[in-house]
Amino acid sequence: MVQKPKIQYVGQFYIYGSEARKLEQKKEPRRAHKRLPLARLKTVEKITIEPVALVGMAAAIVLLVVMVSSVFQFRSEWAEYQQMSTYVSYLKKENAELTRTYRAGYDLTEIQKRATALGLIPKEEVETHSITVTIPEPEPEASWWDDVVWFWQGLFA
Repeated sequence: MVQKPKIQYVGQFYIYGSEARKLEQKKEPRRAHKRLPLARLKTVEKITIEPVALVGMAAAIVLLVVMVSSVFQFRSEWAEYQQMSTYVSYLKKENAELTRTYRAGYDLTEIQKRATALGLIPKEEVETHSITVTIPEPEPEASWWDDVVWFWQGLFA
């Protein structure tokens, strides 16, 4: 078996000192504090405020106020709903009681006797006839598009 040749080109073309070095940051010497801590506290710092952030906070506050007011309005509406619900149930109860007293106030046999005395006859004895009615279909009305099509067909005929 044939042996592989040694790699010779690495040392042949390499020049010492030509490799890329990692850049090191210069270390600046520490400076001594020039101000005393109390003097630093007395200085006024500028705070920048973004207008978009102010608008966003104002919108959030407005939405919070609207939500709280809608909760109070919902509670008042719910109380009014409960009050109306009890009133409706009271009216249904009173209506049922009045219907019962109304039906108890007349006698059906007495009414039937008076009706037969006046000449009315029972429904079962009435002669009935059945009539079948057929409704004619209306003529279809021409639409605007049908008029346009008719015009162009007549133009090119």
